[in-house]
Amino acid sequence: MRKTVFLLLISGLMLSVACTNQKAEKENVSEEPDVIRERVRPAASGGTSAAYFVYTNSLDKADTLRSVEADFADMVQVHESYETEEGMMGMREQKEVMVQPGQEIRFRQGGLHIMLMGLNQELKAGDSVAIRLKFAGAGEVVRKLQVQP
Repeated sequence: MRKTVFLLLISGLMLSVACTNQKAEKENVSEEPDVIRERVRPAASGGTSAAYFVYTNSLDKADTLRSVEADFADMVQVHESYETEEGMMGMREQKEVMVQPGQEIRFRQGGLHIMLMGLNQELKAGDSVAIRLKFAGAGEVVRKLQVQP
């Protein structure tokens, strides 16, 4: 039953991403190019949300993001948005993300982002939540983010 619910949830999410227009994407970024509004999107309990932020590798060697966790979600994955040759949008999970020394990982709408699925609480605007990034070298890095539309 849970697998069926998750599959329906993921299918609906993929469809909604495919139908998102560019106007909505532009409303969620600053007027400056490549500026990311660090946030988690509001969502109902049991629903799906996404997290957007910038992480910079401060180590003097390459590091690998192996996983992401959040106490308020049953499943957390790194996803990458892509466009097919036919112009359809989709998302695919990224099992690991390599980041070079001093390089930024830009988790943003329409690109690499954190998917938060099976939320066990409502995420309301103004709330603050923590996401744990698990790196091979840096270990656990906690990011506290505001819930914002």
